[in-house]
Amino acid sequence: MTVHVPAAPAEVMAFCRDLGRLLRLNPHLEIRAWEEGAGPFLPGRTWRLHVLNEMTGIERELELRLEATDAAGFRVALSPGAKRALAVSVAPHAGPGGGSALTLREFYDSAAGTGQLEREVDRSLAPWGVAIRRHLCGMRRWGRLPFYRRLRGGWLGMRPRERRIGRLIAWTSVLEFVVFLFVLAIFWAESRG
Repeated sequence: MTVHVPAAPAEVMAFCRDLGRLLRLNPHLEIRAWEEGAGPFLPGRTWRLHVLNEMTGIERELELRLEATDAAGFRVALSPGAKRALAVSVAPHAGPGGGSALTLREFYDSAAGTGQLEREVDRSLAPWGVAIRRHLCGMRRWGRLPFYRRLRGGWLGMRPRERRIGRLIAWTSVLEFVVFLFVLAIFWAESRG
């Protein structure tokens, strides 16, 4: 999955190195527990988490280990399961507007059976890339506002299902307010006429 992000490659890579935030942006991955190993972002660093993938219905304890890192990206090994690694890379975008091309790539165990691969292949990679782009564009546009950063931090702390419900409630409230203004405008026009 490759997505165009309107930010400099160094800025996007710094964002991606916060692995907790990056994983929480996946709209179908519910992180129920998170334990981060201490130390710098260098090969050998580990994370332990308890996750539920809403797309596959698989809940498991995962251990992530940083395998390799360089200026253009990093690779994280996952265990257990058929999914073996996640590679994140950032390159300058050659198209109009510049920016960066962020690539998320998953690697699976080729020895895993077809049935296991069908169950475990993560189909949320495309929505995840879109969510990362939306988040970075929002931070670029509204990130200077102090309440927006706090709001986004709280939003990412919610489970994906709660975020979907919250988004639905917010849009319903906006629609209700627009309808209220429309009715008020009709009432005001009728009372004047």
